[in-house]
Amino acid sequence: MAKRNKKAELRRQRAARRRRERIVTMIVIAGAILLVGGLFILAAVPGSSSATPSAATAVSDIVLPPKHPHPHAEMNVVGDPNAPVTIIEYSDFQCPFCGKFARETEPRILQDYVVPGKVRLVYRTFGNWIGPESLLAAEAAYCAGDQGKFWDFHDILFYNQHGENRGAFTRPRIEKMAQMLKLDMQKFNACLDSHKYQQQAMQDLKDGQAAGVKGTPSFFVIAPDGSQQFIEGALPYARFKEAIDAALAKSQK
Repeated sequence: MAKRNKKAELRRQRAARRRRERIVTMIVIAGAILLVGGLFILAAVPGSSSATPSAATAVSDIVLPPKHPHPHAEMNVVGDPNAPVTIIEYSDFQCPFCGKFARETEPRILQDYVVPGKVRLVYRTFGNWIGPESLLAAEAAYCAGDQGKFWDFHDILFYNQHGENRGAFTRPRIEKMAQMLKLDMQKFNACLDSHKYQQQAMQDLKDGQAAGVKGTPSFFVIAPDGSQQFIEGALPYARFKEAIDAALAKSQK
C-alpha cells in the first residue's frame, strides 16, 4: 500500500512539473509575440527613431534652391538700409510653416518690396526652439553670413526640410549644403566648431520671446513712424501686402 501511495505521489509531482513547464513555455512565447508586435508598432509611429527615413540623413538628396534677389544683403538683413518699412521675422529653420513662408511668400515680398527699396527685411532665428537641429542650422546660417551667404544658406535650409529633428540638419548635411554653396569649408567648419554664433542664436530666441513671440513664424511690420503690426503664422501674401502697404502709406503723410 505504501509503495502504491509513493508511486502515485511521484506521478502527481511529475504531472505538476510538466504543467508548470508548459505554462512557462506559453508565457515565453506570448512575451516574444508581444515584443515583436511592439517593434512593428514602434516602426509605424511617426517620429520614432526606426521611422526616420534614410533620405533625411543622406546627403545625396540635397537640392539647390531657386535663385532669389537679395539686394544690399548684410548678414541676416536684406534690403536698402534707408527703406521706409522694416519687417523683422522670427523663424525656425525646422518649422514647416516657416518653410512655407520662405518658399511661397517671401520671394514675392523680395521682388515687390525689397528690390524696389521699399522694405528692409531682418531675419532672426529662434535658437533651439524646436530642437538641436534648429540651433545647428541657425549657427550655420550665421557662419555662412561671415562669407556673405547668410541668405543663400537660409534658402538652402528651407528648401531641404525633412520634418523636425529627424536628421535633415545634421552636421554632414549642413557641411554638404555649405559645399554646394561654394563656401570656404575651412572657415565654415572652424566657425561651427567654435560655436561662434550660438549665443547670437539663443539671443534671437530671448529677444523674440521678450517681444511677445510665442511661435514661428512671427513678423513685426514697422512703419516709418515707428508703429508696428504683428503678424503670426505663414499667412497668404495678400495679408503681408495689406500690412506693408498700410505701413508705406504712413511715409506719405
